[in-house]
Amino acid sequence: MPPMIVDSHANLDAGMLALDALLVKMDGAGVDRVALIPSMNDPLPHTPERLLSAMRYAMQSGPGRLVAECVHRALMTREGNLKLSGAVYTIYPRPDNAGVAAAIEQHPDRFLGWIFLNPRDNPGVLDELEEWRHKPGMVGIKLHPHWHDYRVEILGPLFARAEELGLPILIHLGFRGRGDIRDLAQTYPRLKIIAAHAGFPFYQRLWGWSRAHANIYVDLSSPYIDESLARRAVAAMGPERCLYGTDSPYGFPAPDHTYDYTHIRQWIDRLPVTGAQKDAILGGNFVELTRCA
Repeated sequence: MPPMIVDSHANLDAGMLALDALLVKMDGAGVDRVALIPSMNDPLPHTPERLLSAMRYAMQSGPGRLVAECVHRALMTREGNLKLSGAVYTIYPRPDNAGVAAAIEQHPDRFLGWIFLNPRDNPGVLDELEEWRHKPGMVGIKLHPHWHDYRVEILGPLFARAEELGLPILIHLGFRGRGDIRDLAQTYPRLKIIAAHAGFPFYQRLWGWSRAHANIYVDLSSPYIDESLARRAVAAMGPERCLYGTDSPYGFPAPDHTYDYTHIRQWIDRLPVTGAQKDAILGGNFVELTRCA
């Protein structure tokens, strides 16, 4: 039986890619299952590659990361929404976990789900976790201190409960105190922490942290990284701590003006690692972390 291929990081955003269209894209890329994340924002315009490339380059040094943080702050409104090209795009304080649960119910053989939580906005966040963790197909917790704008210190109670339950955490790190997870990784050593987008916005620094914290993993998703960064992440962390993901439907536009689901899959296919290591990145590591098989 061929190994399962699982996209560990995709967003349920019907305004950009309807569920039926996503299934077609999955089939075209040979992807068996997708772990969906509730959308946290209004549908976004396409970001030009030259800007993404400049951002990726800047964040590979300390001074460049400070510049990138200033740009990020300039793009956020006082209310915590995103300003792009003269328009404002809402960032949702409470992403809709019900939508992901419904997608799983419709296609339980194709979709899994991340429970998206925001401890800054919700004093009852542990109760919200209990509400959703029993739903079929929910495999772990998604957090976004970058756009939800909180310091990671407030995550202690959630990390403790996730460790008790054996649920991995997928986290989109932010700048400085919104992303430095070293203390949390040490305090909860049995908790599996997946840093989105190859450790954005730290990249090499996070790969270095992972030498002392064996519970830190990365996914290889999104135009926040390119093929070179994906390869360097695999070389630094080892294939056993990297997961295939897409960040669909954001970035990598297809000729049909939706999303090119084959783009990152091709990065993995071209990695200079063994076939067994590619299988681990493409799905084996995710299955082991989430026990979803």
